Amino acid sequence: MSKESFNNLIFVLFLVVSISISGIFLALSLRLFSLENLFFKTNYLIYSSFINQIVLGIVGVLLIFLAIYLIWQKTQIDKGNLSVVQKTSFGEIKISIGSIKRLALKVIKGMAEIREIRPEVNILKSGGINIDLHLSVKQDVNIPELSEKVQRKLKEYLLETSGIETKEIKIHIDKIFYEEKK
Repeated sequence: MSKESFNNLIFVLFLVVSISISGIFLALSLRLFSLENLFFKTNYLIYSSFINQIVLGIVGVLLIFLAIYLIWQKTQIDKGNLSVVQKTSFGEIKISIGSIKRLALKVIKGMAEIREIRPEVNILKSGGINIDLHLSVKQDVNIPELSEKVQRKLKEYLLETSGIETKEIKIHIDKIFYEEKK
């Protein structure tokens, strides 16, 4: 079974459960049956056998996992489909956030002063992007000079290669590597 089919199956199951619960609430509000009667029959069904209690517990755990899974999938879908849209006279160009991150990595990896890079790209509603760069640098680096150099190179490179205007590039120095001198 493919991941998409599995996700669709879980979504349909969760919808069936939600519609069933909604139907019970609607029937109760219309006084089609009493709440006492529902509780009495449900109580009898659940506690008439130990197996029924186990099945009910398993169903409850599965519903919790279904809800958590659906929430997790929704966050993954939102993250994965983000892209910057560039309009040209011939049409539209969509550049994914992942591609922008790779372009940023390409520019910065060539700099000897930087050991580790973790870019975060945020799309602005007004157009353009903001980039947060989390860097780990070598010791004895002039951080203001390095930051300005990184910001200038990255802004120019992104504009040149993708046509994307970078509104702001924030530099976060997360770690400084100290090399032992021999």
